[in-house]
Amino acid sequence: MKDVMSSLDISAVTLEMADGLIGKRIDNIYHIIPRTFLIRFRPESIWLLIEVEKRIHLTKFKYPTPPKPSIFCMTLRKHLLGGKLETIEQEEFDRIVNLNISTKYGVFRIVAELFRRGNLILIDPENKVRLSMRYARMRDRHLIRNELYKTAPSSGINPLTLTSDQFEKLREIGDEQLLKALTKIISIGPLHAKELLTRSELDYESYVRDLTQNQFETLFKSILSIKEKIIRKEYEPAIICDEKDQSLDTTPFPLRIYQDKNRKEFKTYNEAVDEFFSKQTTTAELHKVKKVQDVELARLSRILEEQKKQKTSLEEAVKKNKEIADTIYLNLHILSEITTLIEKEKVKGTPLQDIENLTNKITTNNKQQIITKILPEEARLKVGQISIHIRHDKTPQQVAKQYYDASKKASQKLKGLQESVNKIETKLRSVEEETIEKKVIEKIPKRKREKVWYEKFHWFKSSDGFLIMSGKDASTNDLLIRKYLNKDDLVFHAEIQGAPFTIVRTEGKSITPQTIKEAAQATAARSKAWSLNLTAVNVYWVNPDQVETSAPSGEYLGKGQFMIRGKRNYDRGVELKIAIGVREENENVIFVAGPSSAIEKHAEAYVELVPGRTSSGKLAKKIIELLKASSRENISEKIDRTNLDEVARLIPAGKGEITIKGKILSL
Repeated sequence: MKDVMSSLDISAVTLEMADGLIGKRIDNIYHIIPRTFLIRFRPESIWLLIEVEKRIHLTKFKYPTPPKPSIFCMTLRKHLLGGKLETIEQEEFDRIVNLNISTKYGVFRIVAELFRRGNLILIDPENKVRLSMRYARMRDRHLIRNELYKTAPSSGINPLTLTSDQFEKLREIGDEQLLKALTKIISIGPLHAKELLTRSELDYESYVRDLTQNQFETLFKSILSIKEKIIRKEYEPAIICDEKDQSLDTTPFPLRIYQDKNRKEFKTYNEAVDEFFSKQTTTAELHKVKKVQDVELARLSRILEEQKKQKTSLEEAVKKNKEIADTIYLNLHILSEITTLIEKEKVKGTPLQDIENLTNKITTNNKQQIITKILPEEARLKVGQISIHIRHDKTPQQVAKQYYDASKKASQKLKGLQESVNKIETKLRSVEEETIEKKVIEKIPKRKREKVWYEKFHWFKSSDGFLIMSGKDASTNDLLIRKYLNKDDLVFHAEIQGAPFTIVRTEGKSITPQTIKEAAQATAARSKAWSLNLTAVNVYWVNPDQVETSAPSGEYLGKGQFMIRGKRNYDRGVELKIAIGVREENENVIFVAGPSSAIEKHAEAYVELVPGRTSSGKLAKKIIELLKASSRENISEKIDRTNLDEVARLIPAGKGEITIKGKILSL
């Protein structure tokens, strides 16, 4: 299975991307992992993914973005945000892509090097290196800040511009095998060299010198045939799969070397490459997490095994020391008699061997003979199976106390150790039970949900199922009224300067009082009254024919502004409150904001907000946390920090407070 894009792959995706990206402006740049970048273009929110040394393509997958940009990313943003993409081109037929971006400071260029030990470089309008992931002095060029940029040496002749005279150079290396010779002369990899030879019915291992003129011409025609497919974009994009449906490769058009393989077809080559590499990323993350999990399981198992050994040792110490102490007290009178006798005989000068003989004749109350071994510093006594060591300067009572203390100390250690064992066992079970898929869910890319037309506005469905839409700004206000207002709809507006227009899409049905109330609540929440921390505002509604899209003679209407004629219907003192909820749709989670009564009807869980001063970023984190806790597991596991921006955009005026049962939640 391939793990990097070939020159041909890059050529195909670049030609496709040019159609959709040129003229678009850079909205934001993200540095998601060390070698991977996401560039968002506007309008339409098109995402370009660049993974240095590996791939470049448009993506419809949603990747986790870091909460804080890297210094490298901040520098890219500083120079490129708002810039317009003028061209996106492959460098010859090499694994290099140039993006020329016009800004108010001139035309900058992003150079994405996708070959081994590649780079991401920002070139300024004077063709000097402004920024590079890796600076170096190399044999063929230097990459030094503020020095002139020099392109990496080409890997061969560009097959898209190959002439018959250039192809004749192949004859100059007649001693080479055809496969190797093609990759040496032309900028293609072994796979596509094999395809050319297969199409020309030539043996991979045959030598250049053995080619007939007819075979030579056939090979050149095969190159021209593929060249035409690329230039004319005669693509039939597909992922190539084996008999087990495992992905092997991607191709922009059918290759004969894969004619016995299965094909999963796509509309564009970007989509095919996107799916192929995103699956690879998922698999790599799963393997990575599995490896980490295995290491953690092994570590915890080692700790647990060692702790259990310590536990056994301490349990034995508790038991043994208590048995010795109990035996001493059980035979205290006899043992005291023996130790006293030993001391007396030692004073007399009796040899130690003779003292042993005397004491070994003494028996306990249980008729057990006490076996004694006398040493200069201590007496070693054995009562039954219990061995007791009594120093000559200690009484049996003192020795018994020492053993009891040792038993107690071991018992205390055992208690602490048991708590530790319990914690490790709990952690071990947790790691064993945690599915790898669940652990990796926030690290893998997720396919972006295709949005419907009304999602360009603030929207929700009323309790009774009516679609309600509000403008987000002057432009969407203008679009909403001029393009999407139908004759049967209702139009709402708050009686305050700085309010959106809201329309209720009736589709010819009779609108309900509850829907009118909810539309008024949404209009109030989206008005400037929210940022002013007001608690209520008046809202009115009219029919579409009362909305004038042009100003009277001598007057001026700004973008998104309209004149209202005739009678207005009022809902006075509309409370400022909004709910943000989550629901599942086609295996995706969707966040939607609107009045609590409407959101409660259609959402899995929701959180209520009122005007306040807490920032949207802080609120979004807490909202995500609360929604995860309140949702079913299959929905909860799909909610993660990749949704923060989506939730933050739903918060009116970018600030507010969370309210639970009428009380403000302190953050």
